[in-house]
Amino acid sequence: MRTTLARALGPAAARLTDDELASVRFLAHLEKLRAAAPTRRGSLDAALLDDVREAAHHLEDIVHIWGRALFGLRREDETYALVARLLAEPATRDIGADLAREACHDWRMAPVRLLPLLVRHHGRRATPAPGAALTTASVSEAEAAIRTHGALLAEVPFTPPPGTRRIPSTVPTYDRASAAALLAAKPVGIARLAHASEIFNSLMDKGPLTFCQAAQLYNLTFRRPGRSQAECAPLWLLHAGPSALCRLLDLMTPHLADYAVGEYYLAGLARMGSHARPALRTVTELIDRRTRVPVNDCTRDAEMRLDEGLLAAAPSTRRAILADAAPPSPQ
Repeated sequence: MRTTLARALGPAAARLTDDELASVRFLAHLEKLRAAAPTRRGSLDAALLDDVREAAHHLEDIVHIWGRALFGLRREDETYALVARLLAEPATRDIGADLAREACHDWRMAPVRLLPLLVRHHGRRATPAPGAALTTASVSEAEAAIRTHGALLAEVPFTPPPGTRRIPSTVPTYDRASAAALLAAKPVGIARLAHASEIFNSLMDKGPLTFCQAAQLYNLTFRRPGRSQAECAPLWLLHAGPSALCRLLDLMTPHLADYAVGEYYLAGLARMGSHARPALRTVTELIDRRTRVPVNDCTRDAEMRLDEGLLAAAPSTRRAILADAAPPSPQ
């Protein structure tokens, strides 16, 4: 009951650091940490470490709230140090493993930094937490994680997480007549069209678009954000010429970090080649960000995997812009 009341107090709980209940003290020190000057954080970390094992009996989500506080303060390196200290002690190893998972969900470099620690402690206790943390860390498809720890993971007896399998799509082949007939059956104001890229390419390869076809391509490009827009924007650039570039990039760059359609916008920029150079800074920022892209999915591991998908796609887009070579679009 006192733990529940302390949680309800929020920042006001900071005065309860001398409470006899470890969970209350933990919440109090956590509130102090949120507002503390950097010079005081070390002593507050020590106090949290002292109470975390006992406090965990009364706070089921103790690792999550601790991880949220550390993430909110952008204390990435300190999080890794706390994980190492917790994993080193058998009594707090499960808590350390859970905090490692939390870090992997928040920070892109966490798998690279924490995999050696998790491998070292894997199998030392017959509890699921270290194995679950290792599975989460191995979700990372980042080149740095694979390059750094691929051999290390190969030596560990654990079941890796299933990858996200894209179902191969069957793309119809269109000639000019079939593409024209398909568009003729669609309204001018169409805003979504499956295989738009293939359809319009088959027409543009043989000559200019008709007025009606150009109007359809315009509406597909400018009416609604989404996959159709991402695929049609490069086509509109081909149709309208460089004068349309600024408007197109203004449409596309805000969606690069959208976990649902970002990969399609990245592929669209790549197809534009060197014309997309003004977007290079935004693409680079997506690559260089240290935190995960905000995602809403069924599990935090699944959310992490979606961020990894963007992280894997963005470098090839940057290379394509710089080299004026286009990678294949996502299927």
